[in-house]
Amino acid sequence: MKLKKLLSVLVAMAMTVGMMSSLVLADEAENAPEEQAAVETTEPKEKEAKKPEEKKPAKEKEAEPEEKKPAETKEAEPSEPEEKEPAETSKEAEPSEPAETEPSETKETEPSEPAETEGKEPAETDPAEPAEPEDKEPAETEGEGEPEAEPEGEAEVPGDSDSQDPEDGLTWTTYADGKLKWAYDAAKKTLTITQVNKKSSAAMPTSYPWNSYSNEITKVVIGTGVTEIPASAFYGYENLTSVSIAGTVKKIGDCAFEDCVSLKSVTISNGVKEIGEYAFEYCKNLTKIVIPKSVTKIGNYAFEDCYDLASVTLNKGLKEIGPGAFCYCTSLKSITIPGTVTKIGDYAFEDCYRLRTVKISKGVKEIGESAFYYCSCLNSVSIPNTVKKIGNYAFYYCTALKSVSIPGSVEAIGYETFYYCTYLSSVTIGSGVKSIGDEAFEGCKYLKSVKIPGSVQTIGEEAFAYCTFMENLTIGYGVKEIGYEAFYDCDYLTKIVIPGSVEKIGDYAFDDCDNVRSITLGYGIKEIGRYAFDDNYRLKSVVIPSSVTTLGYGAFDDCYDLKAVSIDEELYNSVNAFPYCPNLNSSGITYLQKNDAKITGKTAKVKKKKVKKKAQTVAATKLYNVSPKTGVIAEKISGNAKITVNKSNGSITVKKGTKKGTYKIKVKVMSTGNATYKASDWKEVTVTIKVK
Repeated sequence: MKLKKLLSVLVAMAMTVGMMSSLVLADEAENAPEEQAAVETTEPKEKEAKKPEEKKPAKEKEAEPEEKKPAETKEAEPSEPEEKEPAETSKEAEPSEPAETEPSETKETEPSEPAETEGKEPAETDPAEPAEPEDKEPAETEGEGEPEAEPEGEAEVPGDSDSQDPEDGLTWTTYADGKLKWAYDAAKKTLTITQVNKKSSAAMPTSYPWNSYSNEITKVVIGTGVTEIPASAFYGYENLTSVSIAGTVKKIGDCAFEDCVSLKSVTISNGVKEIGEYAFEYCKNLTKIVIPKSVTKIGNYAFEDCYDLASVTLNKGLKEIGPGAFCYCTSLKSITIPGTVTKIGDYAFEDCYRLRTVKISKGVKEIGESAFYYCSCLNSVSIPNTVKKIGNYAFYYCTALKSVSIPGSVEAIGYETFYYCTYLSSVTIGSGVKSIGDEAFEGCKYLKSVKIPGSVQTIGEEAFAYCTFMENLTIGYGVKEIGYEAFYDCDYLTKIVIPGSVEKIGDYAFDDCDNVRSITLGYGIKEIGRYAFDDNYRLKSVVIPSSVTTLGYGAFDDCYDLKAVSIDEELYNSVNAFPYCPNLNSSGITYLQKNDAKITGKTAKVKKKKVKKKAQTVAATKLYNVSPKTGVIAEKISGNAKITVNKSNGSITVKKGTKKGTYKIKVKVMSTGNATYKASDWKEVTVTIKVK
């Protein structure tokens, strides 16, 4: 009976423990069902320890013989009232072990394993605790995946979908507008941007999702469908070596490929219309560029600092070359400007110091300021008769330039246009040029001969200063002013003839022309400036015409060899124009006398055979009788339109094709005086011209 009671107590205690374990397990199962599965997968050692416990039949056999040992059970009887802890008795006799392992049977079918661990082996629950972070790792991985989706959301700005092309195997990203797509081939390091389909086209968006590859990309292909490359699209891609641009592109944006220092090859297809400012600036390894005929404008500084650019082809169709477009392209050797260009921009080819040949085609209207500044190797340039203006500094310091012809279509030669073109030996200035700017030819020391047409109104300050080896100078009748130091230090000049059309000779105009021996001043000159002919050591005589009313101090200072001067007495006494002329004394001064010249007209004959071929000119000596003999000037009053009178010297020209006949020409004539006489008053005479 006692044995039966003991067994019933043990069974009751086991059931109580089982119920409590079930409640704990149920609570944990609700809160962490996944944790148990993780414990099973992450705690192999615990499973190995529990496998023997799963062999229930073996344990039951051990319990049966214990029930047949009353002696042991009797020893346990008196301990019940004292300890009242069946669990301790079970530890000593170990009969309760099968009862405690019952919940482990439910482990396989129900999540009761944590209860068994709590009831039997509390220490074994500790290994399960480090498994909890591992249980949370999947959740953390999912949490990390959420921020990774954010860049995809940002990428929706340039493109909203990716697709893989089975032919090329590349992943293409389509822009949000659905018209363009792009892909990067990592193996070939090539970025391609093109149309989605044959009908789609659009300008590239201003966001550049491929920028993360900027240090890898070596080739860019702008494919069909792209209509515009935006500003700074590929700025500073250091490893980019090749660019291909389709003809659908209308504009290459400002700074689009600026600072791509490794870029060597650029292909621009026909269809592109504009190349923006600084588009290829500082692409220092670019060697060749062909501008297709579709391009009408090359923007400011588009190819500046492309040091290795040795070949540039500009096709017909181009209208504008912007300021600085090719400046500092130091490897460029020749250039042809097509006639469709209206203006060569300021600084366009500045400092292209290896440039040797420039051909400007007929049609170009303007050469901008500093266009070929410091092209020190330039030895040949052709300027067509369509050019109307040559800007300041246009050929500044082109030291190798040997000859230049400036057509009459040019209205003005600008400031320092040919400044210090040291080896320039020949200059032709066409009739039509109206002004020569200050310092325009200064420092052209090997320039030997200059002929300035009568169309020129003004010769600027220092225009031909330091043209040391100039030997011949012709100033046409029509020039009105010779500027300050205009011909300063022209040491090899021996003869100066200034026509009466000149009203003013500026200060120091011919100063330090050491070898001048003869100066002829035409009647009509009104003012001679200070030191105008200073240091003309070899000058021996000069006649100051009576038209001169202002004579500057020291106008003929230091003219050591000067011995004879003819001048109006009042003018001579008004100023000391001849200081330090040791050989000039009172006996060498001649005061001009009044001129009551007698002038009559003559009859001149012209052969029809000659007039049929070309115009014929008759000298004044054959047209007028002048007494005393002096030079004359004349103006036409009336007569046949095909017969003209040259005011500067009184000659008459019969134009080509004038018919046979006798022509009466009414002319007013003046004796210009000489070393003795002043100029006379105007006289009206009639001249007869016979063409037969």
